[in-house]
Amino acid sequence: MTRIYFELNNRLVESEVNVMEKNSCVEAKERIIEAAKQLFSQKGYDATRVNDIASIANVNKALIYYYFKSKQDILDYMVNSLLKNAVSLALDFIQKNILQMIQDGDLKIKPDCLHFVSDEAKESFLQNSQIFYERLIDYVFDNKEIVRILMLESLKNGKNQNSLFRFLQFISGYEIEPIIRTFSDAENRFVCSDEMILFNFFFSVVPIISFAAYFDDYKAVSSRRDEQLRRAFLRVHQIVTKSLVSDSDILLQNASTSLH
Repeated sequence: MTRIYFELNNRLVESEVNVMEKNSCVEAKERIIEAAKQLFSQKGYDATRVNDIASIANVNKALIYYYFKSKQDILDYMVNSLLKNAVSLALDFIQKNILQMIQDGDLKIKPDCLHFVSDEAKESFLQNSQIFYERLIDYVFDNKEIVRILMLESLKNGKNQNSLFRFLQFISGYEIEPIIRTFSDAENRFVCSDEMILFNFFFSVVPIISFAAYFDDYKAVSSRRDEQLRRAFLRVHQIVTKSLVSDSDILLQNASTSLH
């Protein structure tokens, strides 16, 4: 009986040690990522050495190469995580609002617009889209350091110059883009035109990225509080959104024009 007790006790101790080791590894990886964010945003990607990251993260350099193949791999991990979570937010909004409204017969997707069967349905959509936009803004703001890194690298003539344009893969291309694929699966008539992609990137994605990247600098020169600036930005977004509303439709593109 005593032997069985000691065996069970040893197994419990080993299990606890394994959990502690696993948690320690997760913490070490998170420290590496946070250290890289800090250094990339302050010094720039090129000026940051792996030794610098190891020093700030308080880990051995070899441990960094255990988790990541290279410094580039760390940056790719951060960018991919940012994009993946942003897309998850968008898909959640699409599934709970747009797809549900289509199923309920309150919304029809046409090639050039979202058509609502009633003003009530349209107003409900606008309210929910504003809530989604607020969630997206807050998420991007929570990851301002990564956004600043993307902005800095996009202005250089280096290997990460096109990092910012990786957002394009999430607003174009049926085969690789889950958002466009979701729309297309729900409504075959939906077409993601070049004009729509350009508008979404430069008038939807870039403003959020720019506002997050320059938020602290703008706050300093404007002497306004965080919440004041956030609310002002959201009001501007509402104005832009309402400019796309025509009767019972929200325009996706100008049917009379196209890019060549």
